[in-house]
Parts: sequence; C-alpha cells; structure tokens
Amino acid sequence: MQLAIKNKWVSLGGASTVKDMDGNDVLKVKGKMFSFRKQKFLTTMADEPLYTVRNKLLSLFGRTAFVLDPSGKTVATVRRKLLSLSSKFQVESSIGKVEITGNILGFDYHIFVDGKEVGHIERKISLRDSFVLNIDDSFDYRLFVAFVIAIDNVTDRNK
Repeated sequence: MQLAIKNKWVSLGGASTVKDMDGNDVLKVKGKMFSFRKQKFLTTMADEPLYTVRNKLLSLFGRTAFVLDPSGKTVATVRRKLLSLSSKFQVESSIGKVEITGNILGFDYHIFVDGKEVGHIERKISLRDSFVLNIDDSFDYRLFVAFVIAIDNVTDRNK
C-alpha cells in the first residue's frame, strides 16, 4: 500500500492528512497546540481514535517516541539509535523486530521486520513535511503511519 502523509500548511497543533495515491483521505492526524510531548492523534476519517504518538517527556537527547492504543497502552516504542552515520530507528512492538534505516539526511528510509525489507519511507523536500509510505499489504498500514509520525516527532525535536 502506498500512502502520502502531508503536514497542513497552517496548523497550530501540527495536523496532517494521510491520503492514498488516488488522493482520497484515509486518516487524520491531529496535534495539540501546546504539548511538551508533541502529542499527535491518529484517527479514522470518522474521528475514531487509532493511536496516540508522543515523545518521551524527559530525555537528554529527545530521541524516543511512544505509540499508544486508544486505551493508553504502549504498543510500540520508537528509538533513534545514537552515534550512527545514518539515521536508524529501532521499534519495539508486537509485530517483531522492526528497524527503520535511512540515509544521513533522513530523506530515504527502508523498513525491515525481522530482517526482511517490508517497506520504504521517502521524505519529500518541500516547505512542509511530507512523506510517502510504501508498506507490504500484509501489515497494518495504520501502525506504520504512526511510526512515520513518531520518526517525524523525534527528528523535529532534534532540529
């Protein structure tokens, strides 16, 4: 499945839209205007909650984000690996060992689950953050959209 994740031009809380490649809205991403944890809420188009993504509250380097289900249970932890010449993220989740590895500039990522490549994230260069996610159809694309939001949260915090 291929999806486009684009931040809105003007948004006080960091809202985004997720569209399929035909341009149809698939998911909503809403952010809070004032949030120490950079909380973002991933919902269906009918505003049914799917995931909450938030950064670790206290961290020297600000390189960890959590993905929570609607009940508040952590379903994934996204950590940026330190001291690496490339941009690497390790994800602890129930789907297996997930590693997301990108180039040093963070514009091109490959997604591996248990050592097998299952997807790709391309960060588009524009005035607003924009990503294209390609993920194997055997995986829940909504969870991988949450991973993209977590990576964006972590890298934005480091800017």
